[in-house]
Amino acid sequence: MSIVTTIDIASPPSQVRDKFLDFASLSKWHTSFFSSIAPHGTLEPGQKLLVHFAVGGQKMNPVIQQNTPTTFAWTGSIPLLFTGTHYFLFEESTVIPGGCRLTQSEEFSGALGWLMGGNAVAKQVGFAEKTKKNFELFNADLKAACEKGH
Repeated sequence: MSIVTTIDIASPPSQVRDKFLDFASLSKWHTSFFSSIAPHGTLEPGQKLLVHFAVGGQKMNPVIQQNTPTTFAWTGSIPLLFTGTHYFLFEESTVIPGGCRLTQSEEFSGALGWLMGGNAVAKQVGFAEKTKKNFELFNADLKAACEKGH
């Protein structure tokens, strides 16, 4: 199961990526999905992050999978039950010259991964819909922060 969102931003991919990775200033431009993201060390694959979510006070310690000029990804899990690999892609926009197409996505697996799918029970629970909405809110906030130069 996966959720995918995209948005085009009138800033170069490198600037969007820099704004995204400036986790210390996240709360200045975004408060609705992630309340904070903090690295436990460097932003290298294998290192952990501490991610606090704005709703419910939940937190997780995902492991960084990738950190390149075009991709930042982490994987978080509840062992045997649920695993999610969260991707942020920073690519050249095909809509805005010199801009960035941000793709935020997550791939879910594990015994409870089906809850993020499109089956009737999953739709009734609504986790996938809520998650997609939160991704879209984050994307819009990042776009606004990049385009206003915050």
